[in-house]
Amino acid sequence: MMNLKNIKSLIAAAAVIVLIMFQASCYYPKSSPGWEYMPDMANAITYETYGENSFFGDSMNSRLPVTGTIPRGVYSPFHYSMNPTGYDSAGAYLKFPGWLDSASLADGKHLFDIYCAVCHGTGGKANGPIVSSTQIKNPYPPPPNYFTEPLLSLPEGKMYYSVHYGKNLMGPYSKVLDHDQVWKVVYYVKSMQKHFIDSVAAAGAPATAAADTTKK
Repeated sequence: MMNLKNIKSLIAAAAVIVLIMFQASCYYPKSSPGWEYMPDMANAITYETYGENSFFGDSMNSRLPVTGTIPRGVYSPFHYSMNPTGYDSAGAYLKFPGWLDSASLADGKHLFDIYCAVCHGTGGKANGPIVSSTQIKNPYPPPPNYFTEPLLSLPEGKMYYSVHYGKNLMGPYSKVLDHDQVWKVVYYVKSMQKHFIDSVAAAGAPATAAADTTKK
């Protein structure tokens, strides 16, 4: 039978072996990834964006988004219909958001100069280059002057609606301008109209009469 001294020696030897194994397990070549329990997760099969993928019935790897999907934080649903009642409702209930400020005004001018001035003119007088240029054989029909009625008193909601859906010969801009950008453009247009009304009032003339002088 083993005496107490031998038992203690065996326990000490086992402890040393365990300690050595524990320390050895902490060191491995840095070039080795270790054991891969699920290699298909670590080395996933890749597909070309517009390549074939047998997983889908139509073999198209690039999938269309779900109908009605909009980019997060960019495009917001517009809850006013395209019929005349939607236009009137937008005028009554759609108001300027509270975040519009001087920086928004500068952004609105920048966007207006890019997308709107070609027809409306940089000053909003319906004299943009495709309307008034003498080098164009068939100039585009001039849009309404911003400084005549009914545009001077047009609610911002109806302006937003018109930019979003389009109005008469103007096409919709909801595909190139997001929710905030449309508001910035409308905010800038309204600021031009307010400046015009204030300048006319300072001159002591009716705004509707003075508006005729801004057509050209």
